[in-house]
Amino acid sequence: MPASAPPASARGFILFSLGAGISFTGTWAQRTAFGWLAWELTHSVAWVGALALAELVASLWVTPFAGTVTDRSHPARLLYLTEGASMLLALLLCLVSALGGIGIHGLMAAAVAAATLRGFSQPVQMLLPGLLAPEERLSQAVASSAVSIALACAAGPAIAGLAMHLSGGVAAVFAFNAATYVLLFAVLFHLRGQLHKPPRRHQAGFRAEMREGFNHVLQRPALRSAFVVTLGFSFLARPFAELLPAFAGEVFGGNASALSWLMSMQGAGAVAGALLMLRRRQRDALQRILRGASLGIACALLAFVCAGSLDWALPAIALAGFFHVVCNIALQSLCQLDSAAPLRGRVIALYGLLFRVGPTIGAFAIAQAASLLPLGALVGGCALAYALMTLFNARSARRRLARRHEPQIAEETP
Repeated sequence: MPASAPPASARGFILFSLGAGISFTGTWAQRTAFGWLAWELTHSVAWVGALALAELVASLWVTPFAGTVTDRSHPARLLYLTEGASMLLALLLCLVSALGGIGIHGLMAAAVAAATLRGFSQPVQMLLPGLLAPEERLSQAVASSAVSIALACAAGPAIAGLAMHLSGGVAAVFAFNAATYVLLFAVLFHLRGQLHKPPRRHQAGFRAEMREGFNHVLQRPALRSAFVVTLGFSFLARPFAELLPAFAGEVFGGNASALSWLMSMQGAGAVAGALLMLRRRQRDALQRILRGASLGIACALLAFVCAGSLDWALPAIALAGFFHVVCNIALQSLCQLDSAAPLRGRVIALYGLLFRVGPTIGAFAIAQAASLLPLGALVGGCALAYALMTLFNARSARRRLARRHEPQIAEETP
């Protein structure tokens, strides 16, 4: 092997992240097309909101099952099945929309079907980079996946807008989404040797294995601690991204340009954070990084809500995006490192569930309370609460570590 060639494990998870990132780009483009088509069909904000809610509900109900299915299945075969079905759905949508035969109820059904398939595929997509990397490079694998997702979130809607502008409809977006799966399948075929891992033998029933996943999180102190932090992060710190349109409208002038700048800077910060995490990290380093990034996002959000102008708000929101991705990568890596391999699919599915539900519920609660208190005060108060939670957890962790060393010290004392 040439000296400049990366190790096979590094080449594997980087190649998979590239293929998955292109597929995610198509997914985000299709979600943008769904929203625009709902508006074109109804000219109703309520229908657009109902579409987003239907996608969320569809993702939620399937997540507890998806983790168990992932642990019971061959990962590559499961991804072939779910992504193949998603590709067929995109082709069907392309054909129907080109013929002008899709209505709002058909669109809702398609959105629910797409979200359901995405709910089944997400746990295995989160696990595969780790399967392709040795344990000491797990954080690098998770970071490479985060980079591809961050780029897809930015590129997908932009490509959808350009395709709809040039073609005058959404059929081209659905065709683009279907085409992105071809590259993912090619990557999976190329990596088939590294992904040839037969599913474990299961002795318990399906529901018993679902309960086993929940119990595994509750009974392992390291996992339980990581999930407590995930809860706080998702509900208190993470909702800022969902509320950026409200900040743009209420605080920074109320025009699309302000929102564009805020989202662009947040995205740029997220990509920078993911690139930083591409370095190899051990478990102890990840825990220190998580504490620092948790305090960092709290301080960045406090600076953002205190900014008196967009000029000051932009660097603050870039820092918030940076620390947000660092927290996500550290938490996801710790959840995979601290879980038993046979239950890793269920653990990562539960993590993904909290990471999706928490920001949505948190943003909804803040939005409802904004009729009583200023939006900035609410987001700043949540950020401060998360900072205090981080400090409390760090103090508790030091106490637990000290208690573990006390018997050893007592035995060594004459």
